[in-house]
Amino acid sequence: MATPAAADPVAEIKAARAAYNAAIAARDVAGVRAAFGDGYVGIAGTTGEAIIGADAMTDYFARAFKTSGFLGFVRTPATVTVADPPARAVEYGHWSGGSTNGVLSGDYFAVWVPTPQGWKLRSETFVTLANGARPRP
Repeated sequence: MATPAAADPVAEIKAARAAYNAAIAARDVAGVRAAFGDGYVGIAGTTGEAIIGADAMTDYFARAFKTSGFLGFVRTPATVTVADPPARAVEYGHWSGGSTNGVLSGDYFAVWVPTPQGWKLRSETFVTLANGARPRP
């Protein structure tokens, strides 16, 4: 697997996360899809549902973007640790979002892998810790 040419993999991963957040905020389906690598698996925060595959997660967002009252999601990294050698990285952070029907928030764990196109998400696991509460700043 190719390692990205970034001098600072942590900065590149944080930039990729920021681009993913921006794509969600803009309701940009192609931008959301660009975050995912091969073999992507997502675990939903409230239900624990497994969303298998980049296309399935992209479809999830495409449907959500069309939902009246969808407010979006923001993932805020707390730490990013890159393996040595840099074959993968782990990101821990806080997430918040939801709809006009309620705001959810919690913590997440993500695995990133290097590709020729930069660092891509291999998996994300979200845990809902607050249902209806105001998101943390």
